[in-house]
Amino acid sequence: MEDVSGHPGTSAREIQHRLSLGWGDTAYQLDRLTKAGAIRRERGGRRDYYFASEITWEDRKILRALNSPTQQALLLALAGSPSSSFAELQGKTSVSKSTVSFHLTVLLRQGTAETFQSAGSRRYRAPRAERVRELLRVHRESFGSRIVDRFAESFGGLSDSGTEPEG
Repeated sequence: MEDVSGHPGTSAREIQHRLSLGWGDTAYQLDRLTKAGAIRRERGGRRDYYFASEITWEDRKILRALNSPTQQALLLALAGSPSSSFAELQGKTSVSKSTVSFHLTVLLRQGTAETFQSAGSRRYRAPRAERVRELLRVHRESFGSRIVDRFAESFGGLSDSGTEPEG
């Protein structure tokens, strides 16, 4: 429970690694905590995210976005500017057009970003920019580099047993 509270939006695999537990122990304890109502499990994409039960739905959406390196970069760019064009977002994040497009679509669908027209062009913003900055400030240590973990999750067949379920 403490690990989930300290790292909101974390995956079972990340919890397993941080606590040096076996997969069975991790899955069992997370299931017990979820059934008891102490934590929430939410499906997002191909993985489950865990949150302390008191975290609001709006904060959970932001925290999930902050757990993705690309969505984090986009959300921080949006939170730092009241209005950005697609090209400006691409320049601020240094990722390809298709990657910006994909992740921006996810943020728009979640409601953590919104689009509007200004001077005849489409612009983007973070409707809860101050809350984004606050959550990042409070939980900054939990958003460390997760690229290696995500790489390992993507290639689950490289694990010891080759049959570990995704978290």
